[in-house]
Amino acid sequence: MTTSTAAVGQDRQDERKRKRAAIVKFSLAGAALVGIAAAATSAAWTDDAWFSATASAVDNDGVELQGSLTDVDASYVDADSSVASIVIPATELENLVPDETRTFTVYIRNDGDVDLNVDAAVVATGLLADATVSTDFTDGTTIVPSSVGTPVEVTVTADGWDETFQGETGALTLQFSGSTVD
Repeated sequence: MTTSTAAVGQDRQDERKRKRAAIVKFSLAGAALVGIAAAATSAAWTDDAWFSATASAVDNDGVELQGSLTDVDASYVDADSSVASIVIPATELENLVPDETRTFTVYIRNDGDVDLNVDAAVVATGLLADATVSTDFTDGTTIVPSSVGTPVEVTVTADGWDETFQGETGALTLQFSGSTVD
């Protein structure tokens, strides 16, 4: 039987490749074991504290600014637009004369679930556009949820009127806007 030198050389190369592959495999396995051992060792020297929570956003009922003409619980209403506004009795501002001052009180309350920063706006038209209209409410006031209202005094002064104002009419709109506190 004859053996070729090329075949013997090829067998030796294959054997070396197998040995190298085995060495690489054992080296990788050893490195993995060292890594696991290191992780086990470091886990023995560290500790964790985990927390979890669920969250939800406030719904429409959670942000609810209401108004009333009296501070009686049952009289408060959601007046979210000028269409559903609370009508101030005409007697509060009828038959104004020059330089006369009238005051009346409205009430607002936070009937929601979160604190609200509230701003007030006054819009006067017609005859009242030439009057001085003010409130004692400070913009940016934080109103907390409560069954008790915040009184707001409204003052209207017919200052500077002359005879040309006789028989004229006007309108007054008070708007209170609440936004959630940051």
